[in-house]
Amino acid sequence: MMKLGIIGHHIAYSISPKLHTLIGRESGLPSLCYERFDIPPSDLGKTLTRLQQEGYTGVNITIPYKKEVLAYTRQQDISVKECDAANTLFFSPSGIQAWNTDMTGLVRVLKTSGYTAFNRYVLFGYGGVAPAVVNALKAHKIHAIYIAGRSPEAVRTFCARFSLLPYSEKETYSGSTLWINATPAGSVNHPDIPAEFQVIPKSGDCFLDLNYAPLPTHFQHYFRECGIETADGLGLLIEQALDSQVIWRNDPGITKKINRESLRREIIKQMGIST
Repeated sequence: MMKLGIIGHHIAYSISPKLHTLIGRESGLPSLCYERFDIPPSDLGKTLTRLQQEGYTGVNITIPYKKEVLAYTRQQDISVKECDAANTLFFSPSGIQAWNTDMTGLVRVLKTSGYTAFNRYVLFGYGGVAPAVVNALKAHKIHAIYIAGRSPEAVRTFCARFSLLPYSEKETYSGSTLWINATPAGSVNHPDIPAEFQVIPKSGDCFLDLNYAPLPTHFQHYFRECGIETADGLGLLIEQALDSQVIWRNDPGITKKINRESLRREIIKQMGIST
């Protein structure tokens, strides 16, 4: 039996255990065991040590430890170095190896969803998954990327790091925009939409929320009321999970064995989610 899990804090909403169990069942590994570890910051190091000692193959890392966990890793994939964050760990005999499958998963989401042809990309947020979003966009040769956030100083710092531009609502724009939420805003634990993110989209724009709880997210409701097409974060959740299993199981064929739409429907059905 392969033992896996997810480590984070305040993650009772996480459907990763359900998702990975379904992926295992649909790809020939029904005995896969995937658990949720909701721990305080002081327990991160000892939890990683304990899971290695108990024979776990690896874990996913989520809020708020994607950056903090790097201190415990021995080898880092290029995706980790580009994003300065990790969401997938493999417990190898030589030490903990780290990847960022948020980035690789989002590269596929952008392509398969037709999100690579907008004139402008505005990203809400500069922490967490934001570096993975920027690197995924740049992998598609997209450079018209703007950052919106509640701290002007943090926005400037993030923009300088990735050679981006701060978003300004004062500037008029005639092209189409893909708005992307990479913050907890509008999610189950943070339902309110900050004033800085209450933008005025126009016809031809689209909104991608990387959150997936609740469905639709509160942020999706905001954009839908503006008449804008929206998408939730389940697509990214599925793709990054598939990439994580490829790493843990050393089987690149997993991503081709799974019917994404069928998996999405099954997740929604089992979780009793109404969209």
